This record gives sequence, structure tokens and C-alpha cells, in this order.
Amino acid sequence: MHGVYVLNALAADQVDGVVLSLDEVACGVAWFGPRGNLVLVSDERLDEYAAAVAEQVARSRWSWRIALGRPVVVDAIKTRVGRPTLAHREQIYYVAAPDDVPGDVVRDDVRCAVAEDRERLARATLALNASDLNIAPERVDRRWLYRMIEERTKDRSTRVLGPPGELWCKLDHGSSGPGGLVLEGVYSFPEVRGRGLATALVGSCIHASGREASLHVAADNAPARRCYEQAGMREVGSCRLLLLG
Repeated sequence: MHGVYVLNALAADQVDGVVLSLDEVACGVAWFGPRGNLVLVSDERLDEYAAAVAEQVARSRWSWRIALGRPVVVDAIKTRVGRPTLAHREQIYYVAAPDDVPGDVVRDDVRCAVAEDRERLARATLALNASDLNIAPERVDRRWLYRMIEERTKDRSTRVLGPPGELWCKLDHGSSGPGGLVLEGVYSFPEVRGRGLATALVGSCIHASGREASLHVAADNAPARRCYEQAGMREVGSCRLLLLG
């Protein structure tokens, strides 16, 4: 499923990366995204050569901080880079088509983020980074944070529920293209949790997209997984996530 990122990126001419091959037969790709994300698409043939893949990644000229891929390969990269890590865990992939979304979770008041939402979005991002990725708020560059929020507001890739400046929950269209839609950054403020708002936001965005959507979530995040399942998503696979400190 993490190949969706790569397919969408290639369609947008974001081609930083290498093809991995055995006996001149391609069997994997290491793609380095513009936001410091390394996505490793490979099959089981490369598991035996995980150390060699890790060496190739370590020698690459592209920088990265977070990696997704097959467990054996990502674990080998962790060993090779030898840097402190903030997260190293199993992620579960979920997917749904518009017809999979229950009709009773679809809302008509989902909107794109606007400038008035900036501070609430910043609070949501800092809280989500702390709880999901162990990134302390004081370690986040505020200039980078506000620039990212402004870019996503401008390109209309952040969706929210709630009035301008007082939104209740949010998510981002992290990747979009011929491979489908990838959702990320789902967050509800504590004071509104338990009302099904995140489920409604996820389901409504999938329904409105008119195409297949996917996301990945920590395997031990039971509340989030329940939310996605209630929105009509189903588990389809897993991968390993590595976030460097």
C-alpha cells in the first residue's frame, strides 16, 4: 500500500530515488519525498539483502527522517544509520472506496481549512506529533510549522469540521494522484472526542473524493483503528515505520 505514495509522486514528477534490482530485474524502489519521508517499496526477494539496501540508503544523497517499508528492510536501515529513534513500530494500512462508507457518517459541513484556522491547526499538529511520534512541541520549528499549514490551506489539502477559527477536528490529503488518495494527520481536540466527529470527517472525505482512499495507523492505536473501521475502512496490510530523532 505504501506504493501509492510513490505512484502519485512519480506522476507529479517527484523522482528522487533509486530502483533496487537483483540480477538486473527490478524488485523495489527507494523514494525520497520532499517532506523528509523515505518510502521503500519491495517484495520478499529483497529481505535477504536488507543490509545491502540499508547501505544504499545510507549512502544516498537525499535526506530523510521517517521511513516506511517492509519490516526486515526498515529494521536493517535502523541498525545501519545508528541514530536515536523517536518511533519504530508496526503500522496497519486501511483502505476504502466511496461506496464502503456508511451513509449515516457522511456530513455536508466538511470544509477546507481557511486562514482563521491557523492557530488551531498548529495546536492540533503539535499535539498529534507529541502523542503519535514522540516529538516534543519545543522541538518543532514554528516557522516550518506555519509554512506547512499555510501551504496546505492554500492548496486546499486540509479538511476540517467546525467553525472557522474554532475547528473540532482535521485531516490532511497527504498524497493524491493516479494511485488514489492517502489521508493523514487525523486529529480531534480532546473536548469533542467521543462524538464520532473523526469518523464523520474521514468517511465524508472518502465519500467526496470519488475514489479509493487509504491511510496507515500505529498497530496499537485501538481508538483510531476503531474510528477508521466505523468510517467503512478495512485492514489490508502492514509495514514498519521508523522515525529518526
